[in-house]
Amino acid sequence: MRINHNSLALNASDHFEKINKNIAKSMERLSSGYKITSPADDAAGLAISTKMSAQIRGLDRAAMNSNDGISVIQSAEGGLEEIHSILGRMRELAVQAANDVLNEEDRDAIQEEINNLSDEIDQIVDTTAFNDQKLLNGNLSRRTMSSAMEVQTTFISESVNPGLYDIEVTASATQAMYSVGLTYSTDTVTAEQAGTFTVNGFLVEINEGMTMTEVYGHLQEHLTKIGIDVIATNDGGETQEEFESGAPVIFRTKEYGSDQKIEIGVSNDELAAMLGITDKDVETGTDCQATLTSTDEGFSSTASLTTLGNEIFVVDRNGFEMNLEVEPGAATNGAVTTQIEVFTAGVFVVQTGANSGEQLSIDIPSVSSKRLGVDNLIMYTNEYASEAIDAIDEAVKMVSNIRSKLGAYENRLNDVYDNLEIQEESITAAYSRIMDTNMAEEMTNYTQQDVLSQAAISMMQRSNERPESILQLLQ
Repeated sequence: MRINHNSLALNASDHFEKINKNIAKSMERLSSGYKITSPADDAAGLAISTKMSAQIRGLDRAAMNSNDGISVIQSAEGGLEEIHSILGRMRELAVQAANDVLNEEDRDAIQEEINNLSDEIDQIVDTTAFNDQKLLNGNLSRRTMSSAMEVQTTFISESVNPGLYDIEVTASATQAMYSVGLTYSTDTVTAEQAGTFTVNGFLVEINEGMTMTEVYGHLQEHLTKIGIDVIATNDGGETQEEFESGAPVIFRTKEYGSDQKIEIGVSNDELAAMLGITDKDVETGTDCQATLTSTDEGFSSTASLTTLGNEIFVVDRNGFEMNLEVEPGAATNGAVTTQIEVFTAGVFVVQTGANSGEQLSIDIPSVSSKRLGVDNLIMYTNEYASEAIDAIDEAVKMVSNIRSKLGAYENRLNDVYDNLEIQEESITAAYSRIMDTNMAEEMTNYTQQDVLSQAAISMMQRSNERPESILQLLQ
């Protein structure tokens, strides 16, 4: 028997130390709730769980992004719904104006409301925003840049790929223009000359006793209502002169294109002679002309072009559509060659996933009154009102298509959100299996280690009592 080295006590002490370490680890796991509290616990598990944690946080943020995108779409939809309502009222007024029981004063009231409704559409476009981003003015559609200031894009569809598109404007659009023989004099309208003068079906009364200056002003006042300027000019309209200067008088439409016309009628030959016109004369404007250049990254060989007034419409397969507007007189001194560069930037992008490239691009085109084609509706004749009805129907169709697309975007984002929630739940469950403590199992382990600790203490006490038995041999 040896007393210098108590191996039994040392052995019990070693076991007690190991048990204490196990108890400390169990307490750490129970207090933190994590099974892995340091890389030493499970190096591979920690590496995997760290990536899972980043993925979970990304999915959670992407889900919130999707909800933000839904809110943006709902904000835009609210503005479009009100525009739809305004277009409905405009159509109602146009149908009313197509009824010839109305007099000019009645049509003045209708025209006033139509103009205000058109302005309200633009007001909605200017004020519909989300987080200070305007939603309906075209800022959320793809960006383009033109090499010629005189030619600019007004719309591109989602099917237009980024790249360079070459187009040459060979002729500018013109207004309908009619020169009359009305000139300044001190004469007044006689009873024989008095009568009715019509332009595009719009009637203007020329009364006995009017001076030529009054006739000129009367024509200016009334014909501007139907989009026709009456001016005195020596150079075909470039410069306006005073009527009293004796410069020739012309009638000229405000708008450009082949759909613009000046059709004149008079009630008697004396009035026609005084105004220097021929009954039933018709003058029309012309559309701009342009040609496309086909390239590998630009317009394809199947792209086709049409023009109306100052606008150019290019269409191709698979929904390709590009609209451009040419500044009046751009090609007066020769053809204008333009290169349109289409960028990917501009569309509203929603980050719908936790990883790079998981995005949804939302394209919301402009719905201004000009883009919808309802900025210059005229209500003063049955023909103008009928044209307005057709224009409003096209505008309604355009807004309906945009709302339909926004509805599809919203449905996609709802589906994305649901999918993200499922992914987050599944990955969180896997993360929990790796990282989280099984409290029941760990509590059982802690209890076991605690009992072993008490047993070790007891054994150390007994092992220290063993050397005392040597004293009996020494007595």
